[in-house]
Amino acid sequence: MKLDALSLGELGESPWAAPRKVPPASPPSDCEVVIVGAGVTGISAAIALAGRHVGVTVVDRKIGGGATTRSGGIVLGETLVGPVPGFDRCEERLRDWIASEQVSCDATWPGCLELTRDAGSSAPEIGWFDQGRIRIADQVPGGVLDPAKLLNGMVSTALRSGVHLVDGMNVDRVEPDGGGLRVTAGHASIAARQVIMAVDALSWRQHFDPWEQRTITVALQTVVDADLAEAIGLRQPFYTDELPLLWGRTLPDGSLLFGRELIAWPLPAGTGTLRAQFVAAGDRLIARVRGLHPRLREIGIERVWAGPTARTSVGAPALVEDPVLGEVVWAGGYGGHGLAQAFVLGRAAADWASRRRGGRIKTA
Repeated sequence: MKLDALSLGELGESPWAAPRKVPPASPPSDCEVVIVGAGVTGISAAIALAGRHVGVTVVDRKIGGGATTRSGGIVLGETLVGPVPGFDRCEERLRDWIASEQVSCDATWPGCLELTRDAGSSAPEIGWFDQGRIRIADQVPGGVLDPAKLLNGMVSTALRSGVHLVDGMNVDRVEPDGGGLRVTAGHASIAARQVIMAVDALSWRQHFDPWEQRTITVALQTVVDADLAEAIGLRQPFYTDELPLLWGRTLPDGSLLFGRELIAWPLPAGTGTLRAQFVAAGDRLIARVRGLHPRLREIGIERVWAGPTARTSVGAPALVEDPVLGEVVWAGGYGGHGLAQAFVLGRAAADWASRRRGGRIKTA
């Protein structure tokens, strides 16, 4: 299995905290489970496996440089298609873990507004306009946090739990090796019994993609204005219940985040460079935000950035066993707002590894 990967260098910088530096570590010669990808999914799986006394190594080309730290930091308790078995109230599981581990990640849990453009709805209007007047349809469980601080806290827990973390290991191959597997990055390699591919939208195997749909999601941050959120009535994080999707939230400094515009990925032939598509999508999003409310017409834009998303055809996260390498599983398919789902799916990936090993399964 040889991997292809998406480079994020052309997609701007998110507003989040800097990823913590992990102590330098060389890859071990062998390990029971290797996890490729040190985002929320991969680290969650690693913590769960370490708690079951399984030898686990997590490798990443740049810890904290992936899709986790490019999200909007909105935590929802449901998937894109509503409640799905295994993910019910998943925001509570993440919230409880954050509290138990005393992770400082600017987390608050005010719930999340579900907005609609349905002109036939009797729901109250809020004075916003985005391809139709926007109304409040519902409030769902959820909250907001700093995803980079969350990941930093998870990495700290993983290190305390004995997880072996290797930063700067850019995996390019996973292959059969003497009844097991070998994970290779350049001249370095690790022999493993099982591999969890927790790369979601960043990498895929040549001739096999576990996710049916891939896009790049564009978001922006406004300049700091302490009165802005109150002036436009933005008191809770929100998202619209139909396309074109709009989501938003406040930051502690008084700036606002909004998303999203989409870039098709891989780029269709003849559509120009990724950078050009990113700039055009950012301009579209800026125009939407400035048209949302009169108070936003002249708002300054601090930054525009983007991150990759992938989803299954049914819109719910999944574990997909590799059709060629039976001891490899792909974990992902969130499609956006996947922080709580990623935490729970990481635990499910750990359960998969335990079942495959024939070991005793503990529910984390």
